[in-house]
Amino acid sequence: MGHRHPSKLKNTEVGHARARWLLRAELAGCAQCRAEGDREALADLDQEGVFDSLISGFVLARVQQWRAPGRTPRYPATVYRLAPVDERDFWRAPTQHCMHLCTVEGPRGTRVNTLSALNELRLMSLRDRSLVLDDIIDGLSEDEA
Repeated sequence: MGHRHPSKLKNTEVGHARARWLLRAELAGCAQCRAEGDREALADLDQEGVFDSLISGFVLARVQQWRAPGRTPRYPATVYRLAPVDERDFWRAPTQHCMHLCTVEGPRGTRVNTLSALNELRLMSLRDRSLVLDDIIDGLSEDEA
């Protein structure tokens, strides 16, 4: 690959360098880099890996948006339980399943436990993993706009 996609990302929670690169490729509309990044993310299902970083960044950004004024959620809580119904309805079935397994932890909801979701992703077909990745990238892209 001989080009770059300059962009300053708003979401600092996506910490993995290749995950950030994939998100910048999506925002730049570069199909070639997006395809390469998708292959990499779909293959890297380890904790601290590309997919883990994307899920964690998505969840941490959304949790801040989902907090209702005057209401403090209790943690740990599943992402699915915290998400508003209209957001959950947007997710495809494999993503909904992963969000049932992904938990937000910490006294202020500042940590994400993706271990069960990553284990489930390993059991999914490549097509279903791709659907989850697309939902996560779409959500992160919305936050960047």
